[in-house]
Amino acid sequence: MTRLSNTTTHPFLEIRDQQGMRIPASLVLAVVSLALVGCGHVRATGGQPSPVVLSSTAATSGPPADAAARAEPDGEFSLLVFDRVNGQVMASRNPTTPYPAESVVKLLIAVSALQSGADAGVVASMLMRSDDEIANQLWKKYGDTAIVHRAIKVMGLSGTVAPADPGRWGDTQITAEDLVKVYQYLLDKAPATIRDVILKALSSATRYAADGFDQYFGIPDALGDQAWAVKQGWACCRPDRVAHTTGLLGDQQRYIVVALSSHDASTTWDEVTGELTKAVQAAVTGLKF
Repeated sequence: MTRLSNTTTHPFLEIRDQQGMRIPASLVLAVVSLALVGCGHVRATGGQPSPVVLSSTAATSGPPADAAARAEPDGEFSLLVFDRVNGQVMASRNPTTPYPAESVVKLLIAVSALQSGADAGVVASMLMRSDDEIANQLWKKYGDTAIVHRAIKVMGLSGTVAPADPGRWGDTQITAEDLVKVYQYLLDKAPATIRDVILKALSSATRYAADGFDQYFGIPDALGDQAWAVKQGWACCRPDRVAHTTGLLGDQQRYIVVALSSHDASTTWDEVTGELTKAVQAAVTGLKF
């Protein structure tokens, strides 16, 4: 279901991927050694604007990446870690590979709904609890696939595609690169009335989603007591088992972290979510809190 793309450079981000060929996760995560510094608390307000010109400085080796690779089961990954203060891509692997967005598309639903005057409490509940029923209602009310098309235009998304079936918002295709742009939009361009509602909700995500799924894999479990703001995604099996962890960490939301994954349906949720957590842990090892 997932496709790996070749090396590309996007004119907005100006980042460069390594090889885009299909590879096992153990090799993919060998790039996750990050030279990150200074991480504090996530606040539900706009942080420092992201420079327009970015440069890729992804490391390809080091103890954190080696430790992550040794513990990884096979899978497909895209990873992008962006430092907003320095305007640098700190780690990048297959940033333009499309995946089904699943519940991560609720970020786009939230923006569109709030722009149209939706109740902020309802939108916040959708994000905090990853509530599919609320998402269904807002998706239908505010234009279904038109929500995605508006986001593509307003946020400059180049690898995002609306679902072929308008009734399946989770089938929206999205890339790690585009998700970085979504977070950049929220932090730097969205009106405060929209930004504050969404970021507060993301920083208040409940451990268990509305469907009972434990949302604290990836970024939350990896960061421990450190602050975060996240939107997770998961689904199985059409045909793959998909899990994504995306969000913000650091003082004034310094870092945007996106890790997208797709596995054979024969894998377990413990394997898949554990893999994402270990990937983020490899990145956190290099942080100086």
